[in-house]
Amino acid sequence: MGEEELDNRIRSLPPAFGVRHFKNGISALAQVSGGERKHMARILLSCLVGKIDSRGITACRSLLHFIHLAQYPSHDEETLRYMQVELDTWHQYRSFFITSGTREDFNIPKFHSLTHYIESIRLLGTTDNYNTELFERLHIDFAKEGWRASNKRDHFPQMVKWLSRQEKIASYDFYRAWLDEPSTKEPEEPEPPAGQGGEAEMEAGHISIAKYPPEPAKSLARILVCHAAPGFMPQLKLYLNSLLPSPQQVPKRHALNGILPFSHLDVWHQYKFMPSNLVGRLRVIFRLPQVVDRDGFMGPAPPEWPREPLAYITWFTRFKSSPDKATGMYRVEPAADAKGMLLGSIISLSDIRQGCMLTPSKANWDSAWNTDNILDNCDSFFVNNLQSKYAYQTIY
Repeated sequence: MGEEELDNRIRSLPPAFGVRHFKNGISALAQVSGGERKHMARILLSCLVGKIDSRGITACRSLLHFIHLAQYPSHDEETLRYMQVELDTWHQYRSFFITSGTREDFNIPKFHSLTHYIESIRLLGTTDNYNTELFERLHIDFAKEGWRASNKRDHFPQMVKWLSRQEKIASYDFYRAWLDEPSTKEPEEPEPPAGQGGEAEMEAGHISIAKYPPEPAKSLARILVCHAAPGFMPQLKLYLNSLLPSPQQVPKRHALNGILPFSHLDVWHQYKFMPSNLVGRLRVIFRLPQVVDRDGFMGPAPPEWPREPLAYITWFTRFKSSPDKATGMYRVEPAADAKGMLLGSIISLSDIRQGCMLTPSKANWDSAWNTDNILDNCDSFFVNNLQSKYAYQTIY
């Protein structure tokens, strides 16, 4: 695999929450920051599938898994055993990079230090205690702010005195907060300013969504086209039929032939998680109207209709019993019926538990794929469990 092909694969990856999209690839990056390296590690393994031997994929996977395991905020003997297994796998397969001519040896101090992680965690605690990122903020508080507060002459004693005063103020503020703690009266939430309602959010369970939709009253016809969701209206009719009391529900055929009592829906483009192995692609976020057409007269919507945001999902196949051996990722495919139509459902937005990143599992990627159409044109994906620390612990 050359630089151009790797860059093309990275550019064509679908967008995913928490993962940077390198729209120009990575080969042209001159200076790479630590944050950029972390984002590269989240996608690189997926982009190597089919281009290097499975031994190389396994070696990379074991090293990435070891890194994720080493960052756990707490450990027990089981997680330490996981680390040892991944480390042993790395040592077993790393010779691939020597035999293939990629490297001459692995005489690098950082690789040697991996052998000491497990024992160090047992003796000294988890690795987050040694993360230098935790102390970078202290440089601002202890050095920069203190220097700015001095008169720039004989600054060191002045900085110490300034820090001492800051600590005393913080202690007093903490004491005052403790005194005020018994007051359990909750302040009333202010109304969002006019014209800025989109920034306010409403919560439904563990989901947070903008209080006002970016596309209010979007026509059903436009939803079908703009969201590439031809099965949306049939599923919406079946969903509304299922909300009726059992005696009032009609057969599926009659429900599909029925006419919806509205022609527009409020539509959202995104939502946030507030931290199943069923994977779906979210096509439409919407909310049912509160006023509908009842035999030519506008009236209130049926009381059984939900008021919370809903989502139209097209499903992928269920996870198999075990992940792919080389990558450690589960493989899924778009789920379709006998006629080739994608299987879809309308569910409550709050039923979605987690966002995930899908990457093609094929050895050869079509040159026409890009970040906008890859989910439509590829028919087999890996669920990328390296997307984040949270994804690694929940998709494992």
